Amino acid sequence: MKKTLALGFVAALLPGMAWAGLEICNETSEQHSVAIGYQKDGQWISEGWWNIPSGACLEPVKGDLPARYYYLHAKASGRAAQGQGYTFCTRTDVFTIVGDDNCEGRGFIASDFLQIDTGETAKHHTHRIVTATGKNSASKDRAAVTATATAPEATGSGLSRGQHGEPYSDRLMFQSCDIVDGLEACSFVGNGWRFYAFYDDPTPSAYLRQFEDVPVNTPVSVTGDLISYSGRTAQLAITELEPLWHQDPYAQFNQNLQGDWVSADDPNNTMFIFGSEMHSYYKSDHTDTYFLSIQPDCPDSAGAGPVMVQTSETYGDEYCYLIDNLAGGWLDLILMGHEALISYRKVN
Repeated sequence: MKKTLALGFVAALLPGMAWAGLEICNETSEQHSVAIGYQKDGQWISEGWWNIPSGACLEPVKGDLPARYYYLHAKASGRAAQGQGYTFCTRTDVFTIVGDDNCEGRGFIASDFLQIDTGETAKHHTHRIVTATGKNSASKDRAAVTATATAPEATGSGLSRGQHGEPYSDRLMFQSCDIVDGLEACSFVGNGWRFYAFYDDPTPSAYLRQFEDVPVNTPVSVTGDLISYSGRTAQLAITELEPLWHQDPYAQFNQNLQGDWVSADDPNNTMFIFGSEMHSYYKSDHTDTYFLSIQPDCPDSAGAGPVMVQTSETYGDEYCYLIDNLAGGWLDLILMGHEALISYRKVN
């Protein structure tokens, strides 16, 4: 089913997006501890550890990515780490180690890392830890690998990555395929942003039509180019789109949130949630749209969770709410830092 949406989208050529960094997402059922390796000022450096719970993401490298290649060692209890023959030094406690040679002789552990290729010009990249299905081999000569530039490959949709904007990859939530200002497009939500891929502009319509029946709020892996953005909305050229079936640990929360809600304190205060978008109203007047994300916790929740992170489309402000209750037709939220309970009743 298609619905008409008002957008007022103004395309602006991108010098870069508003976020940057190397993000690691754990899409397995076990918590993973990760370490990274990279080259800086001609020296190889390794750092660790970061603990990433199942279904969570973390940014060990923040800001614009100065290098194309990074290296990852991810381990979980009872599971061997996947490597590709790239050796870095590690140790059991928190570390930053300069140099990748003579690890044992310096009192460290020689650990096998795999390579992450972020693309030639990417400022943001997401790498996903998934359950291993096999092991790839790779040359141990990192310098040779780094020095070899390869042309973008056409995959999935037939588009070549890097030809329409800044290379981009991330895990997003599928919203829908709709009519947007008279144009067909598939939409996604993630990181407090809305993303559109317009049919034949440039993503082939025949490719996007395959995904029209994907259920709302299905996690998807998106690879392609970031063409333009305006406000909190961006346009993508998609080279590959992959639904991540049954990989949302908060699928039941997201399902229970769908629909109309009214405030228990003020019946004029209502909201409508569809997918990962919340439209708020007061006396039937639309006040704002928020992009939603259910996460294990947030910096203000002191480890408590799960939480609902809301990002305002109008102002870009981010709010973290502890989900105190989501059952029996009631939604009870606590805004972190304020401790006041906010209750909504679901409208049938």
